[in-house]
Amino acid sequence: MELVNADILANLQDYDIEEPDINIDFRRVKNLKVYFEHTAIPLTTDVHDIGQWQGGDIVIFDKHIGIVSDKRNDDGVAYVIHHNSPFQAAYEEDILEKRDDLVAHYRVSE
Repeated sequence: MELVNADILANLQDYDIEEPDINIDFRRVKNLKVYFEHTAIPLTTDVHDIGQWQGGDIVIFDKHIGIVSDKRNDDGVAYVIHHNSPFQAAYEEDILEKRDDLVAHYRVSE
């Protein structure tokens, strides 16, 4: 939370924000995408480039975010840990090949 807010204050021109709000800005996917652009290692969004996907990576969809799991499907494609709905049966799901709105993939460190 503090890291995102500090980056917003230091780089306000990069964020689509008129007035920073420390209570909510760190929760918005569009802000987290900019934060990871500044602080993380960008990786492929090709879900079939199996070697580029590690547990703990961050994935950003158009209006959603998740964490890459170490679990994989039969084709080797990683599962994603996310919370999309209060009615969701499981939070670790095989969704990367099913969604068409994957916009970014990051790793926080090597």
